[in-house]
Amino acid sequence: METNSSRIEKLEKEIESLKEDLRSMMVNQARPSANPGVMRDEWFLTIEPLYWHQRTNGTAFAYSNSTLLTSIPLHGRTKDIDFGWSWGLRIGGGKNIAFDQWDVYASFVYYRNHASGKSRGGQNSVLIPLRGSIITQTGVAFAKATYDLDFYNIDLELGRHYYVSERLSFRPFIGLKNAWIDQCQTVRYTGGSLENNSAHINDDCEYWGIGLRGGINSKWHLLNGWYVGGLFSGAVLYGFYDIEHREKVTPSPRDKIHLEDNKHRFVPMVQWRLGIGHGRYFNQKEYYLDLGVYYEGMYWWRQNQMLRVYEYSAFRYDNYSEDLTMHGLTFSGRLYF
Repeated sequence: METNSSRIEKLEKEIESLKEDLRSMMVNQARPSANPGVMRDEWFLTIEPLYWHQRTNGTAFAYSNSTLLTSIPLHGRTKDIDFGWSWGLRIGGGKNIAFDQWDVYASFVYYRNHASGKSRGGQNSVLIPLRGSIITQTGVAFAKATYDLDFYNIDLELGRHYYVSERLSFRPFIGLKNAWIDQCQTVRYTGGSLENNSAHINDDCEYWGIGLRGGINSKWHLLNGWYVGGLFSGAVLYGFYDIEHREKVTPSPRDKIHLEDNKHRFVPMVQWRLGIGHGRYFNQKEYYLDLGVYYEGMYWWRQNQMLRVYEYSAFRYDNYSEDLTMHGLTFSGRLYF
C-alpha cells in the first residue's frame, strides 16, 4: 500500500510538472519572441544620428505698424524666431534576457539648436517691442532675437518583443524618462525712441524632470528582412524650473530689472516615429545588423516658462507656459552580438 501511495504521489507531481510545461509551451507558441538570437542572451548597441527641426512657442519679440504710431489703429504683423534644423545623436545599449524573453534598453539623447530672427522698421513704419517692460509701447527701428536650446534625455526601458501574427510584432514597454531642457532667449532693440542706445532682454528657462514612461513598438514584417516600424510612447515628468529674467539699457552696465522664478511642475510629453528598415544575420548568424530611417517627433507641453510682463505700470508678470516640439529624420543602426 505504501509503495502504491508513493507511486501515485510521484505520478501526480509529474502530471503537475507536465501541465506547467504544456502551459508554458502554449504561451510561448502563442506569443513567440521577435528578438534576434532568441536561443541565447544577447547584447545590442544602437547609434542614431538625428536631423531634427525644433520650435518653441511664445518667442515672438516684436510687431510692426504700417505707420509711425505705436497705438491703435494698428496694421502689421508679429516678428518671431526663424527656427531651423540641426543635428543630434542618440546612443543606447541593452540586453535580451532569458526570463520570459524580455529585454532591457537604455538610451541617451544629445540635441542642441541655435536660431535667430530680426526685423527692421521702414521710413513710414515702426517696430513695437513684445519682450520686457522698459520700452514696451514705444517704437524702435531695429530688433534682433536669438534662441538656444540644450536638450539631454535618458530613457530606461523594460520590454518584450513578440509576434502576434506571421507578419506583425509588438514590443510593449515601461520605464523611466529623465530630461534636462535648457532654453535661452536674448532680444536686442535699437533706434527709434532709444536713439543711439539699445535695450537688452535676457530670458533663461532651465528644466530638469524625471517620471514614468510607457509605450509600444511595432513592426510590419515584409519580405527578405525588410519591415515598416513604428513607435508611440508617452511620459509624465515631475521636475524643477529655474527661470531668470533680466533687462537693461546701454550704456548702463547694470540691470534695471532682474527677476528669478523657481517652481515644481508636472510636464506631459509624447513621442512617435514611423519608418522603414532592414535586418539581416551575418558571420554564420553570430551577429545581427538592423538599419533603418524614420520620421520621429516629440511634443512637450508647457515647457517654455519664461516670464511675460502684462501690466507695465505695476510691473505684473506671468509665465508663458508654451509648448516645445522637435521632429525630423532619425537614422538608426543596431547591432546584436
